[in-house]
Amino acid sequence: MNHFNSSLKLFLSILICSSSAISLVFIKHESRELFIELEELKQARDELNIQWSELKSQENRWANPVRIEQLAKENLEMHKPNIENMRIYKKK
Repeated sequence: MNHFNSSLKLFLSILICSSSAISLVFIKHESRELFIELEELKQARDELNIQWSELKSQENRWANPVRIEQLAKENLEMHKPNIENMRIYKKK
């Protein structure tokens, strides 16, 4: 009976150590995959931030009042009215 108990304890110890080692390998693998995904997401975020900055810069260029005035003059044949033709309304 004593031999059976020690064999059982040895078997359980081997089983616990093996499952622990397999779990550790699995967790390390999962951790590496998640880290790679995190780095890819950070790179995508950085690329989107660069693209956003470029779009904001382009928006500022397109919305420049001088550019809008120039386009209004050239394409729409608009011009500033003379001071005599201006009417200023005051808010009541």
